[in-house]
Amino acid sequence: MFSGLGRALSCLPGGMRRWRATTVAAVALAGLAVPAVAVGTAAAATVPTGTLALAPGQATAGGTADAFVFTYVNTDKAGPGTISINVPAGFSVPQDTNPHGAGYLGAGSLCAQFQISGIAAGPAGSSIVSIAEKCAPRLGGVLLYSRVTVPTTAGRYSFAASFTPANSSAATPFGPLSVTVRPGPLASLTLSPAGATITPGGRQSYTVTGADAYGNTLGAVTNASFAIAPDGSCTGATCTATTPGTHTVTATSGKISGTTTLTVSAPPQPQADLAVTETVSNTTPYYYSPVIFTTTVTNTSTTTQSDGVTVTAALPAGLVSPAATTSAGSYDATAGTWTVGSLAPGASATLTFSGYAGDVSLGTQTVTATVSATTTDPNSANNTASASEASQPAHIGATIVPSPNNPSNVDVSLPGYEAWTTGAYNAENPSAPAPVDPGGSTPGADYTSTWFCLTASGNPCPAADGTDDFNQTALEYLISSLAPDTYTITLQVCASSSNTNYAAGCTTTSVTFTVSNSGNG
Repeated sequence: MFSGLGRALSCLPGGMRRWRATTVAAVALAGLAVPAVAVGTAAAATVPTGTLALAPGQATAGGTADAFVFTYVNTDKAGPGTISINVPAGFSVPQDTNPHGAGYLGAGSLCAQFQISGIAAGPAGSSIVSIAEKCAPRLGGVLLYSRVTVPTTAGRYSFAASFTPANSSAATPFGPLSVTVRPGPLASLTLSPAGATITPGGRQSYTVTGADAYGNTLGAVTNASFAIAPDGSCTGATCTATTPGTHTVTATSGKISGTTTLTVSAPPQPQADLAVTETVSNTTPYYYSPVIFTTTVTNTSTTTQSDGVTVTAALPAGLVSPAATTSAGSYDATAGTWTVGSLAPGASATLTFSGYAGDVSLGTQTVTATVSATTTDPNSANNTASASEASQPAHIGATIVPSPNNPSNVDVSLPGYEAWTTGAYNAENPSAPAPVDPGGSTPGADYTSTWFCLTASGNPCPAADGTDDFNQTALEYLISSLAPDTYTITLQVCASSSNTNYAAGCTTTSVTFTVSNSGNG
């Protein structure tokens, strides 16, 4: 009756064979007394079932040559029937054909019948083993489950078992049978926290947890030793280092080690927030009016000097006679770079572009200033500023230019001429270059001119070249042709529409002189 079981035992390691043989002997020689293991009896059974035990009740995760013994004893005069055992998924699939194969089942007993009658697939990857039983009271049998591969996930695994009498289809469960799969030996260490950062000379404490080769936790590891590289030191589970950069912390327990990184941050760098502003003295200046762009850079820090301060700002192309002036450092007009140098906490420096508003046709003129420094600036939002101006047409002014040969007292007895020429100027900035003299009907001239003459008596003025003639630049009277009277000479100047630098419109100016007759002529 024990031949199959004996073959299974012969395939086990020596120590395991001796333990299993002792179990069989206990069944055979002690009237099938139940070994000191967990025993499953029918719970509140109305049908005699006997008892079923499973040993050992523990195994190690991932084991590949474990053996388990199911021991059945007919303790309550159970009749013949079938014992069913559900082997959970993760354990080797039971088989009874190859004694040297994984999951081999061997049965032995002193009963009239105790043999494997079937092995079938069960739910959720499990297997159902059926044993035909016909044992007299106090007798029983042993089922050896050998060369078993154990699940890799630690936990409690239930082996549900039941007894079905030969004359019935109703199964009565045995009490609970289980195997607790324990984690395997220590295979890895995990340090916590992972990837910590400290300041130079700071300290970081660690905890270590262990796991087996399958990731089953072994809980805290308290006997680990610690080391840090490339430099630094560890006291117990606390490590420190002073050199900025990434360091490796290693914990070791026996032959097992685990690592994590510890970053030592660089010393705080000096920081100074630079702010730049840009203003213009007049956003809509008249043509050739003075314009000043002002760039101001300020170190807003109250504690840190800013070094290597540089501002990029280009002279606007439409600014006439531009000049750059700095309160600190120097300006390179070709590169458009203002080298400020260093700014003390709270200090400011200015760069001014001065000149005159250029041609209206050039459009908007913008200065954009951007500041940078070798000292870290934590706020780039205030590092750039702009200001713009757009020239507006100026008003034209008129002036009458007397000939230097004009006598101071005009007398009809005097020889020669009384003469004047036209003149025009920028009314917003008389010091600006004068508008272009039309010179008759010169194309592209800035203005046109017309002369008018009136007398106090109302008598007509004598004929003269230029009077009431369009765009004549000079007016000349032969003194002897003038009658004694008071004369008012008026010059009208009108801006040319071809020149956008001057606003459309006309202006006038007048001179008055008196002609007398001394009777000497």
